[in-house]
Amino acid sequence: MIDLTFITGRISHDDLSTLRNEDLDGQVCSLKEDMLQVEYPAFLLLDVGWYPSFDPDGFFQVRVLKNYDWSEPLYLSRADSVPLLIKELVAAQDEIGRVTAEIKC
Repeated sequence: MIDLTFITGRISHDDLSTLRNEDLDGQVCSLKEDMLQVEYPAFLLLDVGWYPSFDPDGFFQVRVLKNYDWSEPLYLSRADSVPLLIKELVAAQDEIGRVTAEIKC
């Protein structure tokens, strides 16, 4: 299981934490586009999915959106393993913190 206790927002959808923190080849049936959504103040959303769904050669995609604008993410990255995904989630939250701080000023 992936430990998501470091996530600071409100998790509104989570199919990510059920993955094992190991090789993804044996977990292909769990790799899909809608894996994690986390809501933050200022209409910010952290979204994680696997693209293309159920493809062992795919990748995690991490996005930070404002006002649900899928066409222009504030942050976009990829990861092909769970350890890299965790690093990208931390980086995405850093971006959310930066944007939130800008809004308060």
